[in-house]
Amino acid sequence: MFWYILYVKTGREHYVVDEIINSRLLYGTKSFIPTYDVKFKKSGNYIMERRKLFSGYVFVESEINGIDFYMMVKPFINNSQNVLKLLRYGTDYEGNLSFQVKDSEKEMYLGLYNEEFCVEISKGLIVGDRIKITKGPLVGHGSIIKNINRHKMQAKVEIEFMGCLREITIELEVVEKL
Repeated sequence: MFWYILYVKTGREHYVVDEIINSRLLYGTKSFIPTYDVKFKKSGNYIMERRKLFSGYVFVESEINGIDFYMMVKPFINNSQNVLKLLRYGTDYEGNLSFQVKDSEKEMYLGLYNEEFCVEISKGLIVGDRIKITKGPLVGHGSIIKNINRHKMQAKVEIEFMGCLREITIELEVVEKL
């Protein structure tokens, strides 16, 4: 299966997912919006909420490769008022356009997501000046953490997104400082 990323109007991601489900042009595809869990305190109670990990983007999974997928999705993009374009890396060494997400990026995302394409809350300890992740999707990915805000329970993480490094914020609960 190949992954592709549609750039859509911010706030219209769920409409695009519904359009893809109802479209006859994009048969055999599955679309999803990556999310992350947020835990915050309101009126003395902790509340869990899911937020979009990448606002303005919808991921599409398909068995169709490269330019064939582009030719299939092009009429859908032209007919949709919410989809702006299909992201691409540029041209490869042979001059062909590259649309699908690289395998290395896909593996990184799959390591962070659960089966619902959501990044759950991680838990960790601070030992000296280092963080040790004990539970959650960041276990084994400590090197991608760039900054931690213990009071907001957030970690700034740097991941690759369509060939560019992008900093995202995900939840990290620091249980204890040793």
